[in-house]
Order: sequence, then structure tokens, then C-alpha cells
Amino acid sequence: MVTYRPMTEADVPAAVAAFDSGLLTMLARYQLPVTGNSIQDERRRQERTRHFLGTDPDGSWVATDGGTVIGMSQSFVREDYWMLSQLGTVPGRQGHGVGRELLRLALQHGDAHSPGTIQCSRDPKAMALYTSFGFVLHPVVAAWGVMRPGSVARPAAVRRFEPAEVTGSELDVIAAIDRKVRGSARTVDIVSMLAHPGNRLLLHADQGYAVARDERIVTLGARQEESAALVLRAMLAEAPVGETIEVNWLTSAQQWAIRVVVEAGIELLPYGPVMVRGMDGPPTPYIPSGGYG
Repeated sequence: MVTYRPMTEADVPAAVAAFDSGLLTMLARYQLPVTGNSIQDERRRQERTRHFLGTDPDGSWVATDGGTVIGMSQSFVREDYWMLSQLGTVPGRQGHGVGRELLRLALQHGDAHSPGTIQCSRDPKAMALYTSFGFVLHPVVAAWGVMRPGSVARPAAVRRFEPAEVTGSELDVIAAIDRKVRGSARTVDIVSMLAHPGNRLLLHADQGYAVARDERIVTLGARQEESAALVLRAMLAEAPVGETIEVNWLTSAQQWAIRVVVEAGIELLPYGPVMVRGMDGPPTPYIPSGGYG
């Protein structure tokens, strides 16, 4: 018999394993690329899960059967902006109502009428589930592949900060940009993202920023498209030669980003969608993180 209860610290490893197994099965089913952000990385996923368990315990749930965790969901709220961080079940449990109940529980955290966003998988059942709860679908492409050598020059106006160099001043700039583009700041999440090994901050004055790794944009926000494009170009220019690049969650409103990655010779693949409620569309110019929103 399946039971549902609030997530505990002891549940985190099993909850992450349940999410990972469902994700990797979905990627294989739809022949999607297994990127550096989707292969098994238990430590990073567990840290993220513990982060939201700490900040938003009321949004963290598990489904169990016979004492074994078979699914999990996590939602969080930042200044009245609701987001689903994770929702997944182990293979074989989809289509039996487990995901629906986990989503219903996650949606109880926060104001049901507030703006909200979900980064959805390619699974048609997931799209149908979120649609049935009132979320509107926006198709997505991902840039995934190797850049054409020498195709991107690094903009001198974009500064790079290693995590230890980021001060309250930079965090205040990011919070102001996020409030402009998203309607809500998320400083606690930016700090958590920067704590992951390999992540860094790229900043264009007080106009645009990205948390980035060598090969991917973790998240990006800007006051206007020109700054967003500059920050994206800085990330691409810093990428190691021959690295497989990943820039995900690009909706039709993000033509500025699509132009940059196409100019760099990176292929575009269908991957998404982004689902929203209480807003006309996903924030722009903005690239969300799959887990941090």
C-alpha cells in the first residue's frame, strides 16, 4: 500500500535515487542526450534536496510502499513565486496516481493563486498531469553539442567571480535583477548553487548575471536581452575546447539565446516544456535551472 508523508533527512538518499532512476529511464525512452547534468551525481542532487528540505520543509514529500521510497516531490516559494524543484517516481510506478498525489501535496505549499513554474520532462504523462492542474505549456529547445572553434569572443564587460569572491554587493545586484525579470529574489538559492564545486558567477554590471560551469549555464537572468547575450557569450567563450555544451530551457521568447548558440554552431534539440501558472509566459530574458528554477 502506498503512503505519503513529509520528507525527512533520512529519506534524502532514497528520494534522490527514486528521482534519478525515473529521469534516466525517461531520457532513454525518448532518446534524449544524457548530459553532465543528468547522469548520476548523487552528492550534488542530495545537497540540492537537503537545501530545499531545509528552506521549505512543507514542500518536501515522499511516497513509500512497504517502507521503500518509490517517489518524491519538492516545491519551494520565493517571495510568493512557487516552483516545483523535483517530482519523480521509480520506473513502473508512473500512471498509477503516485505522481498526481505527490504534485497535489507539493502544490499545497504556498498560495495556490501565486505565479508558478515547472521545468517539465519530455514525458507526455507529466505534461498532461501539470496541464490538468492548470499549468500552461511552453515548448522548449536545448542547445547541446560542441561549439565551432573560435566562434565566440569573450565580452570584456562581463566579470567572472569564483564563489569565494562573491560578496553581499554582488548578491544584492542579482536579487535586484531577479526581482525585475522573475518578480522574486532567491538569494538563498544562488548561494547554494555557487556552493557546488565548479560553479562560478558571471556578471555584467548591474544588468545581467549567470551561474555557470565550464560546459553549461546553471541559471541566467538579465534586465534586457543585450546583457543576457553578453553573459551567455562569456560562458561559451570560457568553455574548454571540445567540451559538450548544455544550455537548456530555451522557449520561443528566448530568441536572443537561440541566436547566440546557433552562431556558435551548437545544435538545438527539443527538450521540455516549461509550464507556468499565473503569468503570461516564462520569465525572459531568463534561463532557469532545472532544479532551482
